[in-house]
Amino acid sequence: RGRDLMARCMTPPMTLDEFAESQRADGYSASTIRVRVRCVKGIARFADVAASQLTIDHVIGYFAARPLGPWSRRTYLNHLRAFGKWLGVDLIQGIRKPAAPRSTPHPLPEDELMRLTAATHGEHRTWVLLGAFCGLRAHETAKLAREDLSALDDGTAILRVTGKGGRTDTIPVPPVVMKALDLTGSGRFWEGTRAESVSRTVASIAAKIGIRMRYHQLRHRYGTMVYRSSGRDLLMTQRLMRHASPATTAGYAAVADD
Repeated sequence: RGRDLMARCMTPPMTLDEFAESQRADGYSASTIRVRVRCVKGIARFADVAASQLTIDHVIGYFAARPLGPWSRRTYLNHLRAFGKWLGVDLIQGIRKPAAPRSTPHPLPEDELMRLTAATHGEHRTWVLLGAFCGLRAHETAKLAREDLSALDDGTAILRVTGKGGRTDTIPVPPVVMKALDLTGSGRFWEGTRAESVSRTVASIAAKIGIRMRYHQLRHRYGTMVYRSSGRDLLMTQRLMRHASPATTAGYAAVADD
């Protein structure tokens, strides 16, 4: 036992960089890894301990001192569960996890989409089209690579998308998007671009023409239009939106029927 204790003491403490590397190996997106590290780092700073020394008592103390809304609480617990699993410690044992709050999609209206596409140019217009006509999230748009596309003879293409939780799906890409993409060369379309840049840039351009929006509303627009144009086919909408649960897709159906 003495030798085991000495060995543990001599082992360098695990770092958040190692945790991030492990998450990348598991296929999580850069944005997910970034917010997980930020969450763990914030709680460790509050508890005044190293991240590798976090315990369930530190987590309880943090939640007791920092009241969070249901959605934020669920998100923090998910991040802590992932970090605790990697660390080999249950950091959320006995902490109640709120039910997932229902969220209503807010699709960007068609007239505002037309104004936005007219006001954007080059890669910024392509970002708008990818959200509105392919349903890509900001982080999926940012990391899009030419190798993800398989062009077809009719001017369309099939796109392989790795989304939430490392899940990979394929979706069709219409001609309006294909025409906007620069297919020459290889690798990522916008090397070094981050999800935050995509979101903020599009929102900033929209604000200049009097439109208040989030990039994700383009995806909401895609979901409601798919549901309408497919003859109210909920299963097809779920597959193209890449939802894990049909309950999520049902929200789009309700908005499209309104």
